[in-house]
Amino acid sequence: MNLQCMFQRISPAFQKPSMVRCCLWLTLFTVLTILPNALASESGSLGNFLKGGFSTALHEDMPLYTPECKSPHQTLKNFFRILREIKEVMKEGRNRGEVLWSQEKKLTELYARLTYLLDISSIPENDQFAVTHIIDSQLSEILDRIEVPPLNEIPKEAALKEEKVDFWRFPHHAEISLSRIKKGPRSGDWVFSADTIKQTDRFYDRVKHLPYRKDANVGLIDEDGGLLEHYIKYTGPWIPSRFTVWLPSWLKKRVLWDPLWKYLATLLTIFAVIGAAFLIYRLTRFESDRKADPNRIWVHVRRIVLPISLAVVILMAIHFITIDIRLRLLPLKLADGLLWTIFYVIGFWVWVCMGNLVAALIIKLPAVSPWGLDSSLVRLFTRILAYFAGFWTIFEGIQNLGLSFVPLIAGVSVGGLAFALAARPTLGNLLAGVLLFADKPFSAGQRVVIGKHDGIVEDIGLRSTRIRTLDGHQITVPNEEVSNNDIINITRRPNIRRKFNLTITYDTPPEKIGRAIEIIRGLLSVDEDGAKSEEELGRPSNERINSKAFPIRVFFNELNSDSLNILVTYWFAPPDYLDYLAHATWVNTQLIERFGREGIKFAFPTQTIELETSTTDGKKSSPSVATNPSPIQT
Repeated sequence: MNLQCMFQRISPAFQKPSMVRCCLWLTLFTVLTILPNALASESGSLGNFLKGGFSTALHEDMPLYTPECKSPHQTLKNFFRILREIKEVMKEGRNRGEVLWSQEKKLTELYARLTYLLDISSIPENDQFAVTHIIDSQLSEILDRIEVPPLNEIPKEAALKEEKVDFWRFPHHAEISLSRIKKGPRSGDWVFSADTIKQTDRFYDRVKHLPYRKDANVGLIDEDGGLLEHYIKYTGPWIPSRFTVWLPSWLKKRVLWDPLWKYLATLLTIFAVIGAAFLIYRLTRFESDRKADPNRIWVHVRRIVLPISLAVVILMAIHFITIDIRLRLLPLKLADGLLWTIFYVIGFWVWVCMGNLVAALIIKLPAVSPWGLDSSLVRLFTRILAYFAGFWTIFEGIQNLGLSFVPLIAGVSVGGLAFALAARPTLGNLLAGVLLFADKPFSAGQRVVIGKHDGIVEDIGLRSTRIRTLDGHQITVPNEEVSNNDIINITRRPNIRRKFNLTITYDTPPEKIGRAIEIIRGLLSVDEDGAKSEEELGRPSNERINSKAFPIRVFFNELNSDSLNILVTYWFAPPDYLDYLAHATWVNTQLIERFGREGIKFAFPTQTIELETSTTDGKKSSPSVATNPSPIQT
């Protein structure tokens, strides 16, 4: 049972007239297009939903259990306690040689609790996961090196209520401070102040040369360093942390923020994504698809496999780079931003492929003509919906990457409009180029006829298209001119039709005419090849004649003024022009040879001239007749 029959059996509504069924399919596609927007309204945005499901690089939920922080005393007490737990988990993973999934989950939860004690309002949401973990680790390094007051000397909630203070600094290091949140659901909580969070890098650079205190927070301080060094070296569950021990020392050297091996591993991951894309392309793309019926469902199903598979592979790569390789800070932001940008562009691609698939499903309904007006409207409507959904996906993605359209829109002024009017021809060519890429009437390497230009397409740019004419000249045609002209794509023809006339003399008897038709049909039949290959025959075989779709036609169709006419029509496939000429040469040679053996004469144009002569007595003699081939020689 095919997909079309299944839907017909599910709903009696599909037995209604064609336009009703079209409306039902289009309504279904519209619902699928609008549904993500509804999901976005429930979860904030589709991008956050995806990020939450596949990568914690740009999204992290707050823990279910949150530490008490109603005073500086509680905040610092819980901060040190959670740090000890993180160090113990890292130490356990390092000794075991790998980090298990349970340990990975525990670390993510502990860092989320630690981040709860920071004022991260000044950090962009997209950067919070990696940046806050680094800040947590840097604060740990700072507090393990400087003098910290005993916990019993840090103000508690009761004392703060009496004094009504909203800000507290470390006694000996006034630049590190805690502040009380005054508004919102966390009103009254004490956290490390936003100013301290902004300057953590600077604070760490100032104290990193200092030795650890003897009574520093126990757990992970050893010859390799403290929490920050271990966090940067730390790998996820799929990469054993013992792996870094086996690496040569030059791969462990820090370049900017991360060890060199992490950059190489990230590059290998990106190359793996490219390799996977190429493999999927080879497995899902067939040469025959270019010549297949555009309404063929399985062609569109195969075409949508590539972008969906690429989207999944990219999400896996983002997760691997973030959780297992653990690239951090600016390198992570660059790699992560690049992959997410590609992901959103692929999302646009998925919508376009889905629109084509839905259109093909609708057009395959029995009552819809594949080439009628209904099918054209269906394709137009589904493409509009698909492009709308695709642009919405890119718009959401740009917002999730931290960019905004507001400054761009605000920057449009009278000067911008004047520039746009002055650049109208260029903008028209750019828009036409985008439409050519979307519609794909031809591709590079194909022979086309555009207006008066006939040649091979060499390059399709955003502004112009380059064509190499058959006499060797290169022509650059503006895309607007290309889109406004009729485009004949010769390369995409499925066959080359040959239609020619054979003329034989009027004195040919009827049985010979029938014999001539038999010779032609036999010459073009598959039996003529004798089951030999083209290498054995030394010519293109008659199997290249597409007689199944287009039967060979040989008819005695005309009585010309000077000959009897036999019309011959057949179709040669695939449409390789040189092979076609080689086959036509063989057919012509054989016709001359076989007609000669049968005594069938080819006719040629003739003229009959009557000549009258006069005798000496003035009488005219009987005319003589001269028959000459044309042209007449005088």
